[in-house]
Amino acid sequence: MMKNKIITNAALKINPDFINEVLVLAIETKNHILLEEGCENFVLMRKIEEPNTIVIFAVYTSKETYDWHLEQDYVKIFFAFLNGKLIAAPEVTYLKEI
Repeated sequence: MMKNKIITNAALKINPDFINEVLVLAIETKNHILLEEGCENFVLMRKIEEPNTIVIFAVYTSKETYDWHLEQDYVKIFFAFLNGKLIAAPEVTYLKEI
């Protein structure tokens, strides 16, 4: 039986001057997120044709676990760290499993 999972796909276009330091913190943050109860999947990728674009695919068991995830210090620190380092607004898509 399927529950109301939260599935996200986000693209973050990073200023090339900051990509290496953003990647370090992104990987560190991912390692914390993978330990979260309710996180079924969290994949951190880079676009081949746009290596300064980070793509995040994540699956959470429910809205409650997703909301809890967003309140964690390591997530807040990562998004605060992105201030001034993005060249465009994040593109976030919410998906539904079929």
